[in-house]
Amino acid sequence: MIMPENPSIRILALDTSSARGSIALLEGKGVVAELRLKSLETHSARLLRSIGFLLESSGWLLKEVNLVAAGIGPGSFTGIRIGVATALGLAQSLNVPFVGISGLDALANQVSFLEGGIGVVMDAQRSQLYYAEYISRHGKVRITGKPELWYPPDLEIRLRKRHLYIVGDCGIRLLQDLIESQVSWPRPIGADMFLAAGIGKLASSRKRSWKSGDYLSAEPLYIRPPDALRPKDRK
Repeated sequence: MIMPENPSIRILALDTSSARGSIALLEGKGVVAELRLKSLETHSARLLRSIGFLLESSGWLLKEVNLVAAGIGPGSFTGIRIGVATALGLAQSLNVPFVGISGLDALANQVSFLEGGIGVVMDAQRSQLYYAEYISRHGKVRITGKPELWYPPDLEIRLRKRHLYIVGDCGIRLLQDLIESQVSWPRPIGADMFLAAGIGKLASSRKRSWKSGDYLSAEPLYIRPPDALRPKDRK
């Protein structure tokens, strides 16, 4: 395995867990270049071409990449598999470490400057939401519970009047309702839903999570089981 000595390592990060696909190149935590594409089509047909385009446009060679990072979800089952498989293959061929980063973690760390509780909301389709809670202290963010799948009315009841910053896509009806209600708490905050750059920044600081070797693998964060049905006992 090639272990970079330079603290400004070169990172290739990608996320294909949703229709908002993105690729980013970073030196340390500094974003050098980023490519974003919002599309309902599968990312498989264009992902490698997009990586090649971004590298060439930035004057980077693929062999100069020291770390490969990918979003492990939650999100589209197919999208996650495409992104993770591509990232694992690149890391293996380059003989460099790989790290998988949760999209929920990436969103929470967008607001690491805040102090207090953070609730992260993502659209899970099928009229459901992914939700996880974090605590932010002095620029450090850590998760405080297992990510879960919720129906919006149930989550709204859980969040009501709680002293939380709610981070997510402002297109989600739950956040729209919170904004329109103008209540003091919980306090909604819009987020950048193109996650590759944030995934790369987290990857650079999570050296204990770097994986290397002959048989790289990653555990996707699906949350919703295959062919999930609405549970009879709702939260």
